[in-house]
Formats: sequence, structure tokens, C-alpha cells
Amino acid sequence: MIPPKNHPKWASLVKGEIKTQFSVFAGNMMLSQCHRKYSRDSSPESLRACIEEAHVFFTKYESIYQNELRAIF
Repeated sequence: MIPPKNHPKWASLVKGEIKTQFSVFAGNMMLSQCHRKYSRDSSPESLRACIEEAHVFFTKYESIYQNELRAIF
């Protein structure tokens, strides 16, 4: 089960504070893109948008990333 968007580790993931390497590269690319976006604009709105993007992605591909996300959350 994917944690809710308000879980504090979502913010840490998109900010790049939690370093992880997913076995399926697309997850790494998506988080890297979110981190770059947040680095350019660290406003609360940007953070919420990045968390939303990450949450949508991992919800869509939950079956692929469930074990790795379980280890993070």
C-alpha cells in the first residue's frame, strides 16, 4: 500500500534527502526529475507538486516498486 501524500518521507524523497536506487530505473529517473524541479524552485507549492507527481507515479506502478517502497516507508 502506498502511503498518503502527507507522509513526511515523500518530501524527503523528492528533495533528495533519502538516497535510494530502485531496481527499475524509471523510478530513479522520476525522483531525479522531481529533485531537479525542487532544486530550481523550493517553494511549498513546488514541493506539493513534486510530491503529487511522485505519489501518482508510484501508485500507478505500485506492483513494481512495492517492496522497495515498503523498505523506505
